[in-house]
Amino acid sequence: MGWDRISVNNIPQPMDQIFANKALCPEAVFAFWLNRDLNNNAAGGEMTLCGMDPAHYKGSIAWEPLVSEDYWRIKLGAVTIDGTAYTTGPVDSIVDTGTSLMTGPSDAIKKIQRKIGAFPVVNGEYEIECSRIPNLPNITFTLGGQDFVLTGNDYILQISQNGQTTCLSGFMGLDIPAPNGPLWILGDVFIGKFYSVFDNGNKRVGFAVSANSN
Repeated sequence: MGWDRISVNNIPQPMDQIFANKALCPEAVFAFWLNRDLNNNAAGGEMTLCGMDPAHYKGSIAWEPLVSEDYWRIKLGAVTIDGTAYTTGPVDSIVDTGTSLMTGPSDAIKKIQRKIGAFPVVNGEYEIECSRIPNLPNITFTLGGQDFVLTGNDYILQISQNGQTTCLSGFMGLDIPAPNGPLWILGDVFIGKFYSVFDNGNKRVGFAVSANSN
């Protein structure tokens, strides 16, 4: 779902072929709603083509223009915890439904892990004591001039297996070298809280609070 610039062997993107049919697809837009609360056999999510689904978001949409037509790359403003910034000015970030976690430069992510009390385990993952989740600080991301807040329940993944629950941090360090990096990746940990709109026609990405978010 990226742009032609990164397509393999210059093969046209499927979305471009869909958007080319204006009779069937009047808006060159697609959007994602992800549901991380799967109680009562609820749907796991929804992808909307050629528009948005107002039933899945509330409030206004904050738009951020693309800075490059490769991935869905936008500028991420401040990432703050208790008033302390963990980014140095606007930084490149890509919005990616194919990435489960949120990633960023290792130095910044290590500081965030330290702040929330997470400890390293294996393969770059960090764990936290599950009992600490209610007291974890909020983490604020500024996009399109608006603040988007993740609580501990949003950015900690609770994984239950064989009667035991492990709590993993939703952040992971990933150092991407120039010219593509450094950058952050806003993956499903972020998209699970915020309805995400990919506007191909106007070359921008929009976010709003998901209707199922508290």
